[in-house]
Amino acid sequence: MQKRYAGFVCFLLSLSLEAAFAQKEVIDAIADTDYRHEFEPLQKQHHTRVLIDRYHKTIYTNEGFATGAHAMLEIMDRDRFSVDYAEEALSQDILAQADILIIHGLPNDKIALENGGVFWKSPLSDSEIDSIVKFVDSGGGLYLSLSHFPNGSGALPLLEAFSVKFRDGYLYSKEYPSFTDPENGRCSHYFGMSEDDNTLNVDHPLIRHGLPVRKVDYHCGAAIFRNPEDVVLQFPAGSENYNKDNTFSEASGYYAGMIGFEFGKGKVVVAADQGMFRNFIFTFDTNEKVYVTITSPDNDNASLFINMMRWLSPKISRESR
Repeated sequence: MQKRYAGFVCFLLSLSLEAAFAQKEVIDAIADTDYRHEFEPLQKQHHTRVLIDRYHKTIYTNEGFATGAHAMLEIMDRDRFSVDYAEEALSQDILAQADILIIHGLPNDKIALENGGVFWKSPLSDSEIDSIVKFVDSGGGLYLSLSHFPNGSGALPLLEAFSVKFRDGYLYSKEYPSFTDPENGRCSHYFGMSEDDNTLNVDHPLIRHGLPVRKVDYHCGAAIFRNPEDVVLQFPAGSENYNKDNTFSEASGYYAGMIGFEFGKGKVVVAADQGMFRNFIFTFDTNEKVYVTITSPDNDNASLFINMMRWLSPKISRESR
């Protein structure tokens, strides 16, 4: 079964591909609901409880297959994770019901001021940030999936609480040109990140003690960094950060697209591409079809997702992974 979401995905691309000065246009979008990743699920019941934020404007405020989360949810179900949704503010009482919290996409609130200014404000309250940090410190797992402006910077106060630096723009590396506009696009599409070009850190415990991951597809996103040992997906040295108006901001040899680290008794994974585990297939006006991206037969994004969830769980030992 395949579901079309042209209107929804055109909106989605307006936040990613078109913002990256795309020359190709999406004319159709299909939720690839036939996809079933072949892997060996955990045999023992581990009772890991996953709580997905639907109180804020995450991808899960969409309905049904329009979230693009079908593959993630199906994998978690087969791997014996139980899933529930947070429909109210992320308090300590709410988080006490979970082992892993997922916040997938978190745009800022846009507040127009009376004299023409615009205030981009995080939707997270101070009390929510306090609750989330204490939840992780006490042993919980957090998966925070971001994007470029304005779909990631809503999490900036939470990132700062975990000492994660975030560059809210479009990440460009000459080694990985924009898929939609190779000449002028300044938001790279990192198809085929691997150990061969030092963009995939196979020594990170998230990968080293899990299913084989040799190639990862990563779409147009922003840049994050913390400590070198935290890096899962590393952007090439000299990668550049561009502002939303295509002006150059800065270059760095330390930018990452995905990091994972321990914090207190818990663990955190942050990714700056909110599409890497979703299951859309885009058709461009050139008739070219692109998987976005977990369902692609040419990458290991699904195995990376499985490894990530098992690593984040405080109830799954390294030996059982």
